Amino acid sequence: MTAYIKTAAMITFCIFIPPLGWFLMYKYSTFDKRTNVIVAAACFAFFVYANMTAGNLALFGGENTIGQGIAPETFREKFNVAAQKTRASDLKLTIDAPFTLDGKNFSHEFTPNLKLVGTVDDEGNISELKVFAEPKNQDESFQVINVLGLLIATFNPELDAEDRGEVLRDLRMLKEVSTEGSYDWTTDRRGVTYSVHSDAGKSTFTVTPQ
Repeated sequence: MTAYIKTAAMITFCIFIPPLGWFLMYKYSTFDKRTNVIVAAACFAFFVYANMTAGNLALFGGENTIGQGIAPETFREKFNVAAQKTRASDLKLTIDAPFTLDGKNFSHEFTPNLKLVGTVDDEGNISELKVFAEPKNQDESFQVINVLGLLIATFNPELDAEDRGEVLRDLRMLKEVSTEGSYDWTTDRRGVTYSVHSDAGKSTFTVTPQ
């Protein structure tokens, strides 16, 4: 019976804590080498499948998509963490003061030409965020792109810098296409819709958790 218990424990560790399970298999398995490889591969495949379907990307060094259910203050904290990681805090793009709700709305002004306005639902979670931007020079355009990148990093923390850039390209928000006169574009990433309306140098960037 003890051998069965050891084998069951070894396989359990292979499924839920693969590195430890592999070590135990290497040290104590009574299976032959080929069987060990098959068992380890099957357990790891189950581990990956279970965590991916559960959205548990944190086990792979990432974070879950926020999607629905984020309150304004939680958003502010995560936004500032993203700003620190990307050194956007050096551009004074953090949101240092707590939000004050005006009915169901809250807002923050980064600069006179760059403002954020949010709306909450009946449960107090963000239902929509809008960034109103009217950059007057290259530095202000750079600030806008950084804020938009931080919003994407906050709502889709599993995306790396290249993927965030792809979202901005989908929305025609990068420098090489930002000279278009008027446009509307929309794209989706893991339960979050991003859209932009731009006309005559004024842009409205909208984030909508689905």
